[in-house]
Amino acid sequence: MIITPIRCECGTVEVHLAGTPILQYVCHCDDCQAVHGAAYPVALFLASAVVFKQGKTSTVTRKTSPRTKCSCCGTYVFSEVPGQPFYGVNGHLLPAGQLKPEFHVQCQYATSRIEDHLPHYRDTPVSFRGSGELMSW
Repeated sequence: MIITPIRCECGTVEVHLAGTPILQYVCHCDDCQAVHGAAYPVALFLASAVVFKQGKTSTVTRKTSPRTKCSCCGTYVFSEVPGQPFYGVNGHLLPAGQLKPEFHVQCQYATSRIEDHLPHYRDTPVSFRGSGELMSW
């Protein structure tokens, strides 16, 4: 099995990711924007595949998703998916070339039109219990 180590910006927090992401996407929800100041690239893993190795973290919840960050530099490492056994790992922390989003979600909250070849869901795909409605931009 592939084990990918990721670290916060200062290197204090280290987390190991077992295997590959279930999927990857970019979230534009108002919660992600409030916390990160921008859309949040997500690499979705089973919670059991995300193993904390070192460093001191804290968890904050702005609106809905508990988010774990480095207590030293403040880098957000992952968020919990409420009521589900998944963690949304910060896609910016993946090794170069491993962030490959498949679609965008919660585009109803996007601060501007998104210009790329990926699907842009108004809320979320049907598989996420959303409407599956795409943005008409």
